[in-house]
Amino acid sequence: MDKRKVIRNDLILILSLLVVAAVALILTTVLSKRENLTAKIIVKNEVVEVIDLSQKEERDYIIDGINGKLKVHTHNGGIAVTESNCPHQDCVNMGYVYQTNRPIICAYNAVYIVIEGASSTDVII
Repeated sequence: MDKRKVIRNDLILILSLLVVAAVALILTTVLSKRENLTAKIIVKNEVVEVIDLSQKEERDYIIDGINGKLKVHTHNGGIAVTESNCPHQDCVNMGYVYQTNRPIICAYNAVYIVIEGASSTDVII
């Protein structure tokens, strides 16, 4: 087989895979954006706060976890844990979440934050 033909075929395969990946990324982003989103903050399987994210209001909430307080901030339709007393700070490092498929979990404080839309289901930890 000619070396040029092999390289050409490899390039076509790589470009095809890149196009498929780009289309999948765009579709995932477009389909995950929903109107009327709410964030449920759950502490030890009990909903302690429901926040309407469609208002795009910037606000701070103080949540009592089982080992301390968390500061939760809403901004531009998203939600984030901005302060926590947990040792690893994974919940803080997640940053703002705007999609229904990305929960924020602080296992140390037993706090679970989930964004829900019209077709989401309740989640209990």
